[in-house]
Amino acid sequence: MSKKKNLLVVIVNYGYDQIPYLNDMIVALRGFKKYNVKIVVNSNIPLDNPEIDKLNLFEKLEGFGFQDIFFKLKISKKWSGRLYDFNFLPMTCRKSIMDEIDEHDYFIYSENDHLWLEHHVDKFIEYEKILPENRIAGLIQYEFNESGRYYPGFHSYFDWDYNSIEIYDEKVFAHFNNVHQACFLISKKQLKKICGMHDFTNFMSIKNKYSIKCKVNTDIYEDCGFRKLICVSDFEENIIHHIPNLYIDGSGSRKNLKSSTEERMKSAVQKILSSAL
Repeated sequence: MSKKKNLLVVIVNYGYDQIPYLNDMIVALRGFKKYNVKIVVNSNIPLDNPEIDKLNLFEKLEGFGFQDIFFKLKISKKWSGRLYDFNFLPMTCRKSIMDEIDEHDYFIYSENDHLWLEHHVDKFIEYEKILPENRIAGLIQYEFNESGRYYPGFHSYFDWDYNSIEIYDEKVFAHFNNVHQACFLISKKQLKKICGMHDFTNFMSIKNKYSIKCKVNTDIYEDCGFRKLICVSDFEENIIHHIPNLYIDGSGSRKNLKSSTEERMKSAVQKILSSAL
């Protein structure tokens, strides 16, 4: 019987609004059978959940962080590491990962409203064995209601790259050009490769395609020599639920972007699979 892999999950939590989603995440993570899971939460408020292994509390500093303002204006390439602005709170999770790099085999960073399931990790490990070292497996976010599924990232100019199809071990992969998924999963080997190129605890570029919060996960896929691929052959196992379902209903300030329908995604997946024959 093979030894269980160690999985570190670092989650960012801001405020009280999404604690029910965070709790749902933790319940799911505690259900993993094949991995030793350690859960760390970086939060700006105290949390009372005994299933959290480690809670790191961060308070916003008073005053102005001029270096951080310059970063947001794309003048400076480095964040100061101080929380004058809670938009930088997610980045603290990358340091939490680095603090335990030697103790774990796989690492998840996630916002506090994405439902990680054990098969996400199973499939990632399976794909890492067959993909070239400059490829990294990823996920696509979805929401759902009684009308079906909805894919928030599939809107505007974001689409599949239909010329990016690659086949490994008879599985079809393709690149989706919106690499944002509000989370990432990487192996220790991939993490150490990144560390050889960049300071993992800081932003890796000042490209303005994604916001500061989004860059915490997107620059892993954009600035580290990897090309993010989705396994289209196993599409159902490579989507991750955005638990609040905010975009599908257009709740609050979130827009329901009509192009992100289940029908459009099914058509795109079928086109990719047909092209690979």
